[in-house]
Amino acid sequence: MLVTAAVLVLAAGGSAAVLVRPSQTVPANTFVAGVAVGGQSDEQLTTTLEGRVRDKVEQVVTAKVASSVVRLHPADLGIRLDVAATRAGIGHSWLRWPKPARHDVTPVLVVPASARTALAERLAEFQQKPRNRSVTLASPRKVLDGKEDLSYTASRRGVTVEVGRAGSAVDAAAGVRSISEAMRAGRTGVTFAVTATEAGDDTPKLAGVDQLIGTFTTYHPCCAPRVTNIDRISEIVDGTIIPPGGTFSLNDTAGERTAARGFVAAPAIVEGELQDQFGGGVSQFSTTLFNAAWFAGLDIRTHQPHSLYISRYPPGREATLDWRAIDQIIHNPTDAPVVIRVHSTPTGITVALYGHTGNRIVDSVTGPRRPVGTGFAIQVRRTITQDGKETGTDTLNWTYQGLD
Repeated sequence: MLVTAAVLVLAAGGSAAVLVRPSQTVPANTFVAGVAVGGQSDEQLTTTLEGRVRDKVEQVVTAKVASSVVRLHPADLGIRLDVAATRAGIGHSWLRWPKPARHDVTPVLVVPASARTALAERLAEFQQKPRNRSVTLASPRKVLDGKEDLSYTASRRGVTVEVGRAGSAVDAAAGVRSISEAMRAGRTGVTFAVTATEAGDDTPKLAGVDQLIGTFTTYHPCCAPRVTNIDRISEIVDGTIIPPGGTFSLNDTAGERTAARGFVAAPAIVEGELQDQFGGGVSQFSTTLFNAAWFAGLDIRTHQPHSLYISRYPPGREATLDWRAIDQIIHNPTDAPVVIRVHSTPTGITVALYGHTGNRIVDSVTGPRRPVGTGFAIQVRRTITQDGKETGTDTLNWTYQGLD
Protein backbone atom coordinates (compact mmCIF):
# COMPACT_ATOMS: atom_id res chain seq x y z
CA MET A 1 0.00 0.00 0.00
CA LEU A 2 1.06 3.62 -0.38
CA VAL A 3 2.69 5.38 2.55
CA THR A 4 1.05 8.76 3.02
CA ALA A 5 2.04 9.64 6.55
CA ALA A 6 4.88 12.09 7.06
CA VAL A 7 6.42 9.93 9.77
CA LEU A 8 6.18 6.17 9.95
CA VAL A 9 8.09 3.84 12.25
CA LEU A 10 8.85 0.36 10.88
CA ALA A 11 10.00 -2.43 13.14
CA ALA A 12 11.91 -5.46 11.98
CA GLY A 13 14.06 -7.80 14.00
CA GLY A 14 14.34 -5.40 16.92
CA SER A 15 15.54 -2.48 14.81
CA ALA A 16 13.64 0.53 13.70
CA ALA A 17 13.84 2.76 10.69
CA VAL A 18 12.16 6.09 10.33
CA LEU A 19 10.80 7.56 7.12
CA VAL A 20 11.95 11.18 7.41
CA ARG A 21 11.99 12.65 3.88
CA PRO A 22 9.59 12.65 0.96
CA SER A 23 12.56 12.43 -1.49
CA GLN A 24 15.50 10.07 -1.97
CA THR A 25 18.80 10.73 -0.21
CA VAL A 26 22.13 8.95 0.04
CA PRO A 27 22.15 6.50 2.96
CA ALA A 28 23.81 7.89 6.06
CA ASN A 29 27.46 7.08 6.74
CA THR A 30 28.26 6.68 3.03
CA PHE A 31 31.69 7.79 1.78
CA VAL A 32 33.29 8.10 -1.64
CA ALA A 33 37.10 8.31 -1.66
CA GLY A 34 36.89 9.22 2.02
CA VAL A 35 34.48 12.08 1.40
CA ALA A 36 31.17 11.86 3.29
CA VAL A 37 28.11 11.96 1.04
CA GLY A 38 25.52 10.43 3.35
CA GLY A 39 22.21 12.24 3.54
CA GLN A 40 22.83 14.23 0.38
CA SER A 41 20.24 14.76 -2.26
CA ASP A 42 20.92 14.00 -5.92
CA GLU A 43 21.88 17.61 -6.60
CA GLN A 44 24.13 17.79 -3.55
CA LEU A 45 25.74 14.46 -4.42
CA THR A 46 26.53 15.56 -7.96
CA THR A 47 28.14 18.76 -6.65
CA THR A 48 30.22 16.82 -4.14
CA LEU A 49 31.36 14.28 -6.71
CA GLU A 50 32.36 16.98 -9.20
CA GLY A 51 34.12 18.96 -6.49
CA ARG A 52 35.66 17.43 -3.39
CA VAL A 53 35.55 13.83 -4.57
CA ARG A 54 37.12 14.60 -7.95
CA ASP A 55 39.85 16.64 -6.28
CA LYS A 56 40.56 13.77 -3.92
CA VAL A 57 40.50 11.02 -6.56
CA GLU A 58 42.49 12.96 -9.15
CA GLN A 59 45.12 14.33 -6.80
CA VAL A 60 48.79 14.11 -7.75
CA VAL A 61 50.26 10.62 -7.57
CA THR A 62 53.91 10.35 -6.58
CA ALA A 63 55.66 7.53 -8.43
CA LYS A 64 58.96 6.08 -7.31
CA VAL A 65 60.94 4.99 -10.36
CA ALA A 66 64.32 3.49 -9.52
CA SER A 67 66.04 6.22 -7.46
CA SER A 68 63.84 9.00 -8.83
CA VAL A 69 60.47 10.39 -7.83
CA VAL A 70 58.02 11.51 -10.50
CA ARG A 71 54.87 13.52 -9.83
CA LEU A 72 52.01 12.47 -12.06
CA HIS A 73 48.70 14.22 -12.62
CA PRO A 74 46.16 11.51 -13.52
CA ALA A 75 44.12 13.96 -15.55
CA ASP A 76 47.17 14.61 -17.76
CA LEU A 77 47.12 10.92 -18.57
CA GLY A 78 43.40 11.01 -19.28
CA ILE A 79 42.50 9.06 -16.11
CA ARG A 80 39.46 10.80 -14.66
CA LEU A 81 36.70 10.22 -12.18
CA ASP A 82 33.59 8.91 -13.91
CA VAL A 83 31.00 10.93 -12.00
CA ALA A 84 27.94 9.37 -13.65
CA ALA A 85 29.09 5.79 -13.11
CA THR A 86 30.18 6.50 -9.52
CA ARG A 87 26.86 8.19 -8.78
CA ALA A 88 24.96 5.24 -10.23
CA GLY A 89 26.76 2.93 -7.83
CA ILE A 90 25.63 4.84 -4.74
CA GLY A 91 22.38 3.58 -3.24
CA HIS A 92 19.45 5.77 -2.22
CA SER A 93 17.07 5.31 0.68
CA TRP A 94 13.85 6.71 1.99
CA LEU A 95 14.82 5.44 5.41
CA ARG A 96 17.24 6.49 8.11
CA TRP A 97 18.56 3.62 10.18
CA PRO A 98 19.56 4.53 13.74
CA LYS A 99 23.20 3.44 13.47
CA PRO A 100 24.04 2.34 9.92
CA ALA A 101 27.49 0.80 9.33
CA ARG A 102 30.02 2.82 7.39
CA HIS A 103 29.76 2.18 3.68
CA ASP A 104 32.67 3.15 1.41
CA VAL A 105 31.96 3.40 -2.29
CA THR A 106 34.85 2.77 -4.69
CA PRO A 107 35.04 5.56 -7.25
CA VAL A 108 34.65 4.55 -10.89
CA LEU A 109 37.34 5.80 -13.25
CA VAL A 110 37.59 6.54 -16.94
CA VAL A 111 40.87 4.94 -18.11
CA PRO A 112 41.35 5.51 -21.86
CA ALA A 113 43.68 3.38 -23.95
CA SER A 114 45.74 6.50 -24.61
CA ALA A 115 46.77 6.59 -20.93
CA ARG A 116 49.41 3.96 -21.59
CA THR A 117 51.02 6.02 -24.34
CA ALA A 118 50.83 9.19 -22.28
CA LEU A 119 52.52 7.52 -19.31
CA ALA A 120 55.22 6.00 -21.51
CA GLU A 121 56.02 9.46 -22.85
CA ARG A 122 56.11 10.88 -19.34
CA LEU A 123 58.58 8.17 -18.30
CA ALA A 124 60.69 8.43 -21.45
CA GLU A 125 63.87 9.10 -19.47
CA PHE A 126 63.61 5.64 -17.94
CA GLN A 127 62.93 3.92 -21.27
CA GLN A 128 66.25 3.14 -22.96
CA LYS A 129 66.47 0.85 -25.93
CA PRO A 130 69.20 -1.77 -25.72
CA ARG A 131 72.17 -1.41 -28.01
CA ASN A 132 72.78 -4.69 -29.77
CA ARG A 133 76.13 -6.36 -29.97
CA SER A 134 77.71 -6.28 -33.41
CA VAL A 135 80.96 -6.99 -35.19
CA THR A 136 82.05 -5.01 -38.25
CA LEU A 137 84.93 -6.25 -40.37
CA ALA A 138 86.66 -3.78 -42.64
CA SER A 139 87.41 -4.50 -46.25
CA PRO A 140 91.10 -5.42 -46.04
CA ARG A 141 94.07 -3.34 -47.10
CA LYS A 142 97.71 -4.30 -47.48
CA VAL A 143 99.40 -5.29 -44.24
CA LEU A 144 101.72 -8.13 -45.25
CA ASP A 145 103.32 -9.06 -48.57
CA GLY A 146 106.60 -10.29 -49.97
CA LYS A 147 108.53 -13.43 -50.83
CA GLU A 148 111.15 -13.20 -48.11
CA ASP A 149 111.10 -14.37 -44.50
CA LEU A 150 108.11 -12.79 -42.78
CA SER A 151 106.46 -12.61 -39.39
CA TYR A 152 102.89 -11.80 -38.51
CA THR A 153 101.19 -11.02 -35.18
CA ALA A 154 97.41 -11.15 -34.77
CA SER A 155 95.94 -7.72 -34.06
CA ARG A 156 92.63 -5.89 -33.80
CA ARG A 157 93.23 -4.03 -37.06
CA GLY A 158 90.05 -3.70 -39.13
CA VAL A 159 87.72 -5.05 -36.44
CA THR A 160 85.05 -2.97 -34.73
CA VAL A 161 83.24 -4.70 -31.89
CA GLU A 162 80.18 -3.09 -30.33
CA VAL A 163 79.86 -4.94 -27.05
CA GLY A 164 76.20 -4.10 -26.65
CA ARG A 165 74.35 -2.51 -23.76
CA ALA A 166 71.26 -3.60 -21.89
CA GLY A 167 68.33 -1.23 -22.01
CA SER A 168 65.74 -0.35 -19.41
CA ALA A 169 61.98 -0.25 -19.52
CA VAL A 170 58.99 0.61 -17.38
CA ASP A 171 55.82 -1.30 -18.18
CA ALA A 172 53.45 1.55 -18.98
CA ALA A 173 50.38 -0.70 -18.99
CA ALA A 174 51.24 -1.97 -15.50
CA GLY A 175 51.91 1.62 -14.46
CA VAL A 176 48.44 2.72 -15.54
CA ARG A 177 46.95 -0.14 -13.55
CA SER A 178 48.96 0.87 -10.46
CA ILE A 179 47.86 4.48 -10.75
CA SER A 180 44.23 3.47 -11.20
CA GLU A 181 44.34 1.14 -8.20
CA ALA A 182 45.91 3.87 -6.07
CA MET A 183 43.26 6.37 -7.12
CA ARG A 184 40.46 3.96 -6.25
CA ALA A 185 42.05 3.20 -2.88
CA GLY A 186 42.79 6.80 -2.01
CA ARG A 187 46.55 6.32 -2.07
CA THR A 188 48.93 8.89 -3.52
CA GLY A 189 52.09 6.82 -3.87
CA VAL A 190 53.03 4.08 -6.34
CA THR A 191 56.22 2.29 -7.32
CA PHE A 192 57.12 1.45 -10.89
CA ALA A 193 59.60 -1.35 -11.52
CA VAL A 194 62.41 -0.63 -13.95
CA THR A 195 63.42 -3.80 -15.73
CA ALA A 196 66.51 -4.45 -17.80
CA THR A 197 65.97 -5.33 -21.44
CA GLU A 198 68.61 -7.66 -22.79
CA ALA A 199 70.74 -6.57 -25.70
CA GLY A 200 70.52 -8.65 -28.85
CA ASP A 201 73.18 -9.61 -31.35
CA ASP A 202 73.11 -8.17 -34.86
CA THR A 203 75.90 -10.47 -36.03
CA PRO A 204 75.50 -13.74 -34.10
CA LYS A 205 77.55 -15.70 -36.62
CA LEU A 206 80.55 -13.51 -35.79
CA ALA A 207 80.50 -14.07 -32.04
CA GLY A 208 84.08 -14.30 -30.81
CA VAL A 209 85.60 -12.57 -33.84
CA ASP A 210 87.77 -9.67 -32.69
CA GLN A 211 91.11 -9.94 -34.50
CA LEU A 212 92.75 -9.85 -37.90
CA ILE A 213 94.42 -13.24 -37.49
CA GLY A 214 96.08 -13.45 -40.91
CA THR A 215 96.39 -11.50 -44.14
CA PHE A 216 98.39 -11.31 -47.34
CA THR A 217 98.60 -9.26 -50.52
CA THR A 218 99.82 -10.29 -53.97
CA TYR A 219 100.15 -8.24 -57.13
CA HIS A 220 99.49 -8.59 -60.87
CA PRO A 221 99.54 -6.44 -64.01
CA CYS A 222 96.35 -4.60 -64.79
CA CYS A 223 93.60 -5.52 -67.13
CA ALA A 224 94.48 -9.01 -68.43
CA PRO A 225 91.60 -11.52 -68.76
CA ARG A 226 92.95 -13.41 -65.72
CA VAL A 227 92.20 -10.34 -63.59
CA THR A 228 88.51 -10.80 -64.41
CA ASN A 229 88.71 -14.30 -62.96
CA ILE A 230 90.59 -13.11 -59.86
CA ASP A 231 87.95 -10.48 -59.24
CA ARG A 232 85.13 -12.97 -59.80
CA ILE A 233 86.42 -15.62 -57.37
CA SER A 234 87.16 -12.85 -54.87
CA GLU A 235 83.56 -11.72 -55.10
CA ILE A 236 82.27 -15.26 -54.54
CA VAL A 237 84.47 -16.11 -51.56
CA ASP A 238 84.33 -12.74 -49.79
CA GLY A 239 82.38 -13.02 -46.55
CA THR A 240 82.64 -16.80 -46.22
CA ILE A 241 82.61 -18.00 -42.62
CA ILE A 242 84.48 -21.07 -41.44
CA PRO A 243 82.81 -22.10 -38.17
CA PRO A 244 84.85 -23.21 -35.15
CA GLY A 245 86.15 -26.69 -35.89
CA GLY A 246 84.89 -26.37 -39.46
CA THR A 247 86.62 -27.03 -42.77
CA PHE A 248 86.69 -24.83 -45.85
CA SER A 249 87.10 -26.08 -49.43
CA LEU A 250 88.02 -23.43 -51.96
CA ASN A 251 86.64 -25.47 -54.86
CA ASP A 252 83.36 -26.18 -53.08
CA THR A 253 82.95 -22.53 -52.15
CA ALA A 254 83.98 -20.98 -55.46
CA GLY A 255 82.26 -23.58 -57.62
CA GLU A 256 83.07 -24.54 -61.16
CA ARG A 257 84.63 -21.81 -63.26
CA THR A 258 82.32 -21.37 -66.24
CA ALA A 259 81.23 -18.56 -68.54
CA ALA A 260 77.73 -18.75 -67.07
CA ARG A 261 79.19 -17.99 -63.64
CA GLY A 262 81.15 -14.97 -64.83
CA PHE A 263 84.55 -16.48 -65.60
CA VAL A 264 86.51 -16.00 -68.82
CA ALA A 265 89.22 -17.90 -70.67
CA ALA A 266 92.75 -17.03 -69.57
CA PRO A 267 96.16 -18.78 -69.43
CA ALA A 268 96.65 -21.52 -66.83
CA ILE A 269 99.36 -24.13 -66.29
CA VAL A 270 98.02 -27.50 -67.44
CA GLU A 271 100.38 -30.48 -67.25
CA GLY A 272 103.37 -28.17 -67.27
CA GLU A 273 102.22 -26.01 -70.16
CA LEU A 274 100.28 -22.75 -70.42
CA GLN A 275 96.81 -23.23 -71.88
CA ASP A 276 93.72 -21.04 -71.98
CA GLN A 277 90.90 -22.30 -69.78
CA PHE A 278 87.92 -20.75 -68.04
CA GLY A 279 89.03 -19.42 -64.69
CA GLY A 280 92.70 -19.11 -65.62
CA GLY A 281 94.41 -16.94 -63.01
CA VAL A 282 92.34 -18.00 -59.99
CA SER A 283 95.49 -19.62 -58.62
CA GLN A 284 96.58 -16.12 -57.62
CA PHE A 285 93.56 -15.91 -55.35
CA SER A 286 94.37 -19.41 -54.05
CA THR A 287 97.97 -18.36 -53.34
CA THR A 288 96.90 -15.19 -51.56
CA LEU A 289 94.39 -17.12 -49.44
CA PHE A 290 97.02 -19.77 -48.69
CA ASN A 291 99.43 -17.17 -47.35
CA ALA A 292 96.74 -15.52 -45.23
CA ALA A 293 95.95 -18.91 -43.67
CA TRP A 294 99.67 -19.72 -43.33
CA PHE A 295 100.32 -16.55 -41.34
CA ALA A 296 97.16 -17.10 -39.28
CA GLY A 297 98.59 -20.38 -38.09
CA LEU A 298 95.60 -22.32 -39.42
CA ASP A 299 95.68 -25.96 -40.42
CA ILE A 300 96.03 -26.12 -44.22
CA ARG A 301 95.07 -29.71 -44.86
CA THR A 302 95.25 -29.75 -48.65
CA HIS A 303 97.10 -27.59 -51.13
CA GLN A 304 99.50 -27.94 -54.05
CA PRO A 305 102.04 -25.44 -55.43
CA HIS A 306 102.40 -24.89 -59.16
CA SER A 307 104.53 -27.30 -61.17
CA LEU A 308 106.36 -24.31 -62.69
CA TYR A 309 107.61 -21.49 -60.51
CA ILE A 310 105.81 -18.17 -61.12
CA SER A 311 108.00 -15.29 -60.06
CA ARG A 312 105.22 -13.12 -58.66
CA TYR A 313 104.56 -15.70 -55.91
CA PRO A 314 106.65 -16.57 -52.84
CA PRO A 315 108.55 -19.78 -53.73
CA GLY A 316 107.12 -22.80 -51.92
CA ARG A 317 104.51 -20.62 -50.23
CA GLU A 318 101.85 -20.70 -52.94
CA ALA A 319 98.94 -22.83 -54.13
CA THR A 320 97.38 -23.57 -57.48
CA LEU A 321 93.75 -24.55 -58.05
CA ASP A 322 91.94 -26.78 -60.53
CA TRP A 323 88.28 -27.70 -60.51
CA ARG A 324 87.80 -31.13 -58.91
CA ALA A 325 91.50 -31.93 -59.31
CA ILE A 326 93.48 -29.60 -57.06
CA ASP A 327 91.82 -28.01 -54.05
CA GLN A 328 92.81 -25.95 -51.07
CA ILE A 329 91.27 -27.12 -47.81
CA ILE A 330 91.64 -25.14 -44.60
CA HIS A 331 90.61 -26.30 -41.14
CA ASN A 332 89.65 -23.85 -38.41
CA PRO A 333 90.92 -25.30 -35.12
CA THR A 334 90.03 -22.24 -33.05
CA ASP A 335 87.02 -21.58 -30.82
CA ALA A 336 85.90 -18.61 -32.93
CA PRO A 337 84.63 -18.37 -36.51
CA VAL A 338 87.10 -17.43 -39.22
CA VAL A 339 85.76 -14.90 -41.71
CA ILE A 340 87.33 -14.49 -45.13
CA ARG A 341 87.31 -10.92 -46.46
CA VAL A 342 88.74 -9.99 -49.86
CA HIS A 343 89.67 -6.72 -51.49
CA SER A 344 90.81 -6.59 -55.09
CA THR A 345 92.20 -3.71 -57.12
CA PRO A 346 93.23 -3.50 -60.81
CA THR A 347 96.78 -4.46 -59.78
CA GLY A 348 96.48 -6.60 -56.67
CA ILE A 349 94.45 -8.66 -54.25
CA THR A 350 94.36 -8.79 -50.46
CA VAL A 351 92.83 -11.59 -48.40
CA ALA A 352 92.18 -11.07 -44.71
CA LEU A 353 91.13 -13.68 -42.19
CA TYR A 354 89.26 -12.42 -39.15
CA GLY A 355 88.78 -14.51 -36.03
CA HIS A 356 90.52 -14.90 -32.69
CA THR A 357 93.92 -16.43 -32.02
CA GLY A 358 94.93 -14.33 -29.05
CA ASN A 359 98.58 -13.48 -28.59
CA ARG A 360 99.81 -15.47 -31.57
CA ILE A 361 102.92 -14.83 -33.64
CA VAL A 362 103.69 -16.74 -36.84
CA ASP A 363 107.20 -16.74 -38.31
CA SER A 364 107.91 -18.07 -41.80
CA VAL A 365 111.44 -18.81 -43.00
CA THR A 366 112.25 -19.77 -46.59
CA GLY A 367 115.36 -21.84 -47.19
CA PRO A 368 117.76 -21.50 -50.14
CA ARG A 369 116.83 -22.69 -53.61
CA ARG A 370 118.49 -26.00 -54.44
CA PRO A 371 118.86 -26.54 -58.23
CA VAL A 372 117.07 -29.59 -59.59
CA GLY A 373 117.20 -30.01 -63.39
CA THR A 374 115.67 -26.89 -64.93
CA GLY A 375 113.92 -26.04 -61.72
CA PHE A 376 114.72 -26.00 -58.02
CA ALA A 377 113.70 -27.43 -54.67
CA ILE A 378 112.63 -25.22 -51.79
CA GLN A 379 111.71 -25.60 -48.13
CA VAL A 380 109.55 -23.23 -46.09
CA ARG A 381 109.22 -23.59 -42.33
CA ARG A 382 106.49 -22.06 -40.16
CA THR A 383 106.81 -21.58 -36.41
CA ILE A 384 103.76 -20.69 -34.29
CA THR A 385 104.26 -18.97 -30.95
CA GLN A 386 101.30 -18.67 -28.63
CA ASP A 387 101.46 -16.59 -25.44
CA GLY A 388 105.24 -16.56 -25.61
CA LYS A 389 105.63 -20.31 -26.09
CA GLU A 390 106.37 -22.20 -29.27
CA THR A 391 103.34 -24.39 -29.97
CA GLY A 392 103.98 -25.86 -33.39
CA THR A 393 106.02 -25.97 -36.57
CA ASP A 394 105.13 -26.90 -40.13
CA THR A 395 107.45 -27.56 -43.05
CA LEU A 396 106.66 -27.26 -46.75
CA ASN A 397 108.89 -29.00 -49.29
CA TRP A 398 108.38 -28.57 -53.01
CA THR A 399 110.32 -29.08 -56.23
CA TYR A 400 109.56 -26.91 -59.24
CA GLN A 401 110.06 -28.52 -62.64
CA GLY A 402 111.08 -25.24 -64.20
CA LEU A 403 110.12 -21.59 -64.56
CA ASP A 404 106.95 -20.26 -66.16
